[in-house]
Amino acid sequence: MHKRLIAVLFSIVLIPSALFAADVASLAAAHANPTLGAAAKVERATIHISSITIELTSGVAAPVLIGADPIGLFFNGDGHYVYRSSDPVEKSLVLFEAKKMGRDARKETDGSVTIRGDFKQLFLRGSGIELPPLKGETTDAALQQTFQRHREHFAKARSNPASHLLIRQQLDAASSPVAVAEFGGRDDVYTLDSIETKSETFTALITRASDAMIPAEIRHALFAKTISEQPLGRKHGAFVQPRFLLVNVDSTIISGDKESAKLTIVETIVARGTAQSAFRFDLLAGMWDSDGRLRKLSVDSVTDQAGHKLPFHLENDSILVGTAQPLAPDAEMTIRFDISGNFLVRPDGDNYWLLGLEPWFPQPSLNGQYYTAHSIVKVKKPWISFATGDTVSRSEEGEFNVLETKVEKPIQFNAVIAGKYSFVEDKHDDITIRVATYAKKNDRATTQLPKLAYKIIKFYEPFLGPFPFKELNIIEINDLGWGQAPAQMMFITKEAFAPLLQDENRAYSKGINQRFAHEIAHQYWGSVIKMGGDEEQWLTEAFAEYCSALVVKEIEGQRGYDAMLDSWRNDAKEATDIAPIPLANRVDIPGDPVKEYEIRTGLLYAKGAWLLAVLRKQMGDEKLLLTLRNIQGRYAWHFVTTTDVANLFKRIDGNDHQTFFDRYFWGTEMPEMPK
Repeated sequence: MHKRLIAVLFSIVLIPSALFAADVASLAAAHANPTLGAAAKVERATIHISSITIELTSGVAAPVLIGADPIGLFFNGDGHYVYRSSDPVEKSLVLFEAKKMGRDARKETDGSVTIRGDFKQLFLRGSGIELPPLKGETTDAALQQTFQRHREHFAKARSNPASHLLIRQQLDAASSPVAVAEFGGRDDVYTLDSIETKSETFTALITRASDAMIPAEIRHALFAKTISEQPLGRKHGAFVQPRFLLVNVDSTIISGDKESAKLTIVETIVARGTAQSAFRFDLLAGMWDSDGRLRKLSVDSVTDQAGHKLPFHLENDSILVGTAQPLAPDAEMTIRFDISGNFLVRPDGDNYWLLGLEPWFPQPSLNGQYYTAHSIVKVKKPWISFATGDTVSRSEEGEFNVLETKVEKPIQFNAVIAGKYSFVEDKHDDITIRVATYAKKNDRATTQLPKLAYKIIKFYEPFLGPFPFKELNIIEINDLGWGQAPAQMMFITKEAFAPLLQDENRAYSKGINQRFAHEIAHQYWGSVIKMGGDEEQWLTEAFAEYCSALVVKEIEGQRGYDAMLDSWRNDAKEATDIAPIPLANRVDIPGDPVKEYEIRTGLLYAKGAWLLAVLRKQMGDEKLLLTLRNIQGRYAWHFVTTTDVANLFKRIDGNDHQTFFDRYFWGTEMPEMPK
């Protein structure tokens, strides 16, 4: 851990022993209703926490209390902060995002970037950090009112609640420092998280009231935009060990009238590293429909394997669950979530709904998702459903069509779709390829698409290995221009099913073979090979993109491959100076989602695939394909890092490619294609 992580300056914020007896629900309620202690005047007090220095120039402050226990301080007056990013990987992006968010970012002579700002209020919570002594004697009514207004304002922020981080530290990680600082008058937030993300972040909160794309219900919310995120006690490229693993998901989905549903989700988790009694999951609070209305879900109960109720707290797409006794390291337990609501959204009123890659059931961050799955889906006739996994059975149960599936390999993305579909399935060798068409039968699609899919699979197998599943579902989406591919599924829009029937289909059908090949490649890059976080997404997207280019070369010849090279180079050109590939998901441009999308895809897809094409030219076809095969074989069904991949390139090629990855993957340079 960084030796400046906690600077010893003033009195310590103690972890109150009384809180250990409380459960997560009552702790969350207590954090939601803090009070202020006696106020004191403050002059030129300085607080150091890792990369941020906060100066309370002049004003009034008071300890923030839960009951009689201090958890932080609130300050009102004049103050100033300086946040320093010493991470060279994010330097260009920090400067870019700070400018977009209207923050004052400066290049320093030592190569770092500082962000500076003045503030009027500071609400600082934490534990394991040190704060200035406050020798107050009186209650300040005006300060109480200012504190209330501050909390009401920052409650509009759509981000993981600070209380979930603080509670986990209090219950399970007393020696791990955490801090959350909210700067009033600036709408900036600093977070020190040595527990889950193992990083420190500086974010700006912005409103999007003028953005017509934002649903009216949240148009005045505060959206958190990350300007800086630096690793704590770790290096970029190292796998971040999760607090716990999700190892099995057993789900039952029963659709009711209109968009209503009941979910029963039974999850098996395993504690990692240390005993734990508080577990945080991502869970959407609801789904937005096409009219901008939030279709909310309700967590009706959370119970353990014995049926005992477990305390929980759901806020801002984050649910924290507590256990009666700490779960020992490497021990497992099951948690049952009963969920209901009208969240089965039909896009634009169409006759289907999709629960896809978003956290529609409770799940940890990517590095904690490593689960097998069993699903039962009941939908009212005549609708039918499809779900991740091999088909166990299809049956009828009164007014319901019932599907049961099971996947025994560890996956990250579990998806379900249901609607007005018909399907045909073909068996090729040991692979069942199922094509589902929307609204009506489509003999052309159900005849040609399985053949195309099988042809692509057989092309991939010599250098990616045997197809990893026994079944593949190809499902039509009544939309245009996109695809997704969770395990054993391909959601692809209608131009793939009828590319020449309508002008709009024809416009989007260009390159459909490549897109089809890209999505099939995700069964390898995304299911067999897993990413442990957003920094590693190129291992799923760029590698799938490059493999699809090899398919294009096979079908269309060298001209088709060269056209993709030109496209990658051009698409990457506008993006590469802004951020390196691993930070593509942090690019945020308020008010310009098109440019934001172009930069992200220009990095993850275009520049990433271009790097692989350059390596192919340097190594030769045979060695590159051997490297891809080794990645799939050596790391099958495991998390992979770019460091692992770089080491394999070195092992097979005999050359150290570290400088290449430092300059072009972790850096913002663009390599030339060797002649």
